Amino acid sequence: MPGFLSSVLAAVHRFGPYVLAVNMILYFIELQYTQTRSSLDAGAWAGFIWIERVIAGFFTLEYLLRIRLSPRKGRYLVSSLGVIDLISILPFWIGFYPGLTQEQLGLVRGARTLRLLKMFRYSPKLAEFARSMYHSRIRIIPIFLITIMYLMISSTVIYEVERRAQPEVFSVYGDSIWWAVVTSTTVGYGDKYPVTPLGQGASVLMMMVGIGIVGMIFGFFADSFHDSREPLEPALMEAYCRGVHTEGSEGVTVLALRATHRNNPQFLIFADTVDRYIVSAREGDDRG
Repeated sequence: MPGFLSSVLAAVHRFGPYVLAVNMILYFIELQYTQTRSSLDAGAWAGFIWIERVIAGFFTLEYLLRIRLSPRKGRYLVSSLGVIDLISILPFWIGFYPGLTQEQLGLVRGARTLRLLKMFRYSPKLAEFARSMYHSRIRIIPIFLITIMYLMISSTVIYEVERRAQPEVFSVYGDSIWWAVVTSTTVGYGDKYPVTPLGQGASVLMMMVGIGIVGMIFGFFADSFHDSREPLEPALMEAYCRGVHTEGSEGVTVLALRATHRNNPQFLIFADTVDRYIVSAREGDDRG
């Protein structure tokens, strides 16, 4: 029975990207040409909701199969891919709640786009990039803190300077936060801007600092992408595998290599893969 279920899951996984593509195409067609508030509107074509039910059933089957075949069900349920699998089907089942209005059902329909997150499961390159970002998370902490400080300082300065000159534009503190985000990203909608000389002078400095912060953020993503494509040295991989084989995953050599290369996402991905393979092999031997 497990062998049959594994074959079914493999087939579902193989067709998953194509089903997802059809789902998104039909969603945009429905949104563009029907102008309905939800798929259950009186003027909506019934085929849209029935196709959605089939697709949601397809992804629900995949989710249940992954739970059934996972050796560590609890770990899968709280894993990032497990949460993505749940999010991809949850809006559909929420739509059966009888108390939802047409507007709320429209939001449920819009939540179908969350299924695009499943590309992190279907695309090995996306999954590799996500793992690289996760292992690089220690490098984004200072960028995140700097961004928060910048937004707090810039929004507070503008709010205190401009709210008396433009009470209708900067009526609440949230207006200045919106201005700080829009200005720092160089979007510049023009709906809010300083008119006082002090506010304009401060804005010049904030714009320059904001551009630098945005550059740091995009630089982090670029570094993560580059690290995910950088090949590891064969000697390093061999040393780690030898250490795991002779000392185990908690051996001195293994821990030393992890500590030395803790800022190398590619190495950490490789090391985690080796460790998972060893754990799976040992569990197979124990069951045998």
